[in-house]
This record gives sequence, C-alpha cells and structure tokens, in this order.
Amino acid sequence: MSNQVQPPASLEKVGSPSTQHDLEAQNLGLLDTDGGASLRRQISVQLSAEQFERLYLQPGGAKAKGDLAKRFANPTPLGVASFLLCLTPFSCYLMGWVGTTTGAAPALVGAMLFVGGLGLTLAGLLEWVLGNTFTSVVFITFGGFWWSFGYLLDVTNDVATTLGAASTDYNGGIAMYLIWWAVLVLIYLIASLRTNVVFVALFTFLEITFWLLVTVYLRLAKGNPNVEMLLKAAGAFGFLTTIMGWWLEFALLMECTGVPVKLPVGDLSGFLSGRRHHAD
Repeated sequence: MSNQVQPPASLEKVGSPSTQHDLEAQNLGLLDTDGGASLRRQISVQLSAEQFERLYLQPGGAKAKGDLAKRFANPTPLGVASFLLCLTPFSCYLMGWVGTTTGAAPALVGAMLFVGGLGLTLAGLLEWVLGNTFTSVVFITFGGFWWSFGYLLDVTNDVATTLGAASTDYNGGIAMYLIWWAVLVLIYLIASLRTNVVFVALFTFLEITFWLLVTVYLRLAKGNPNVEMLLKAAGAFGFLTTIMGWWLEFALLMECTGVPVKLPVGDLSGFLSGRRHHAD
C-alpha cells in the first residue's frame, strides 16, 4: 500500500497536551467552520494505511480522488451486505438445507430485486462518487446480476413457462449467460490480487461457483437431469464465498464504528506492483 495516509512525521513525537494543541492548531485544521471536529483530521491522522485499504478496497491501495471520501460515509459495507443477503440463502437452497431445493429460489425474488439489485446498485453509485472505480464496477454489475435473476425467477414474468423450464433454449440460454459472468468474475479475481487476501478468496470461490452452475445448466440443456451433486457443490462453494464476504463485512463495520476488534484481511496492495500510484 502506498503511504499516502501516513500521519505527519511530527505526530510521532507529540508529548504534552499543550504541544498537541499547538500542532493541531497549526497543521491539522482541528475545527471546521461550524465548530465541529474536522473529518479531514480523522481521515488523514487516525486511519492507518491498512485501515484505509480495508475501507476502500482499491487495487494497489489507490486513494479516492478529491475530498468526497473525507465528507461522506463509506458505502462498501452496504454493497457487501446486499450481496450476502442474497447469495447466502441461495447457497443454502442449493445445498438442500432444511429440506429446500432450487424450487425455493422464487422465495428470494424480493430480496434479489430490492436488496441485491437496489442495494448493490446504490452502493456502486456511491463508490463511483467517491472515485473508487473497482468497487463501483463490481457492485453495479452484481446489482444488475441480482436484478436479472430476480426477474428471471419471478413467476409473474412467465419466463420459464414461455421457454419451457426443461427446454434447451431455457437452460442453454442461462448457461451461456453464466459463462460470461464467469469470465467477468475471473477479471475481477485478477484485479483483486492487489487488494487483500479476503477479496481474492471471495472471487476465487465465486468463480468456481459460476462454472459449477454453468455445468448444471449445460447438462439440463442436453436433457441430463442428474445434477443434484453439482448443485450441492455449487452451493458449497457459494457458501464459502459468503464466509469471505461475512468476514469482510464484519471487519468493515468494526472499523467504521471504532469497535476495537480488528480482523486481518491480508493487504496485497504491493503485490504485482509495476508502478507506484500517486494521488492527483
């Protein structure tokens, strides 16, 4: 990670309260015009490089451009939570927990549309405002994924009825759609090699999940209904994906609320570093 958020060297030797007061008054802009504590001071002084990387998850630890990140809340926990609240129960359905099957998927249509779709899209737009390109693209595209699957599974749209749930067109069409999602997730996986270990593990498990689902739908398209074990395997890898997501969500929320519980995420911002990133 770059050292853009390292505290000023002069802070290392601050001792007495009077010295600290003088330093704040001279260099840190302790008070805003309305008399409140400066958010700029909180961002530039209190956050370590690792904490900043956790919050913004930019490849290479690149800092968001401008000062919007200093004035607005961090939308990353919203995006992660929206993703998890759809994928976690869906993975449980695939594994057959409490007797469920893929037939329970329509029960998630509301969550797919208004939690996954809406929540991820909103979080992605806010990440875009903050200048966090990678997380913005990931959140908005996965928001679209949950919108599309919610629409597909909504019985009022009669997609399966129109094409025939056992037809080659229906299952082959979904398989082709998921193939290109697997390609996109692979690109995200490569990009995540410069974020942290948790993100890398998340995209690795998700990539495997997509290819297993592709295999399921290809088999169904060819008239082979023997896909139960593949569905369970897809559910298991999907659940591993969510474990990584819940770990990240917990770390983010503990960090932003100041709870003194720090989970390691494994900083990879210096990995595959061909050049340094500098703030504009």
